[in-house]
Amino acid sequence: MRATLTSKITGVSSDDRLALLQKVRTGLPFKAFEELKTALEINRKDLAELLLIKESTLTLRKSKGFLLVHESDRVIRFAKLFDQASILLQGDKNAALIWLKSPLEVLSGESPLEHAQTELGSRDVEDLIGRIRHGVFQ
Repeated sequence: MRATLTSKITGVSSDDRLALLQKVRTGLPFKAFEELKTALEINRKDLAELLLIKESTLTLRKSKGFLLVHESDRVIRFAKLFDQASILLQGDKNAALIWLKSPLEVLSGESPLEHAQTELGSRDVEDLIGRIRHGVFQ
C-alpha cells in the first residue's frame, strides 16, 4: 500500500476505489477526522467548517465513534486532495499545505481547501492540479 493520507485514514490503498467506496458507505471512524485535522495542521473548528459539519454534530459523531456517509466522503475528498497536492509538489507535504491553504486567483480568491467544500469545487481543484502537472495554465 502506497503511504498516503488517504490510505492512513481509511486503512486501504488510495488506489482501490471499490474499497474506498465501501469505507465511505460504512462510515469512517471518528479518528479519521482527527487524522485529517493533524495532517492539514488545522484546528477542529476550521476543519468542521470546511467539511460543512456543525460543531454540535461533530461532538455527537465523536461520542458515537463514526462519521456518516456524506461526512466520510468529505474526509476522503480532502485527504485525496492533500495526496494530489503532495505529489504535485514532489512529496513536500509542507509545500502542499501552503498551496492548499493559499488563496488563488484562478479559484476566485479562495484557497483550494475552501474551494473544495463541494464536489464541484473539489473537481475544480483536481482539474487545476492536473493542469499544473501538465504545464497547462489556461
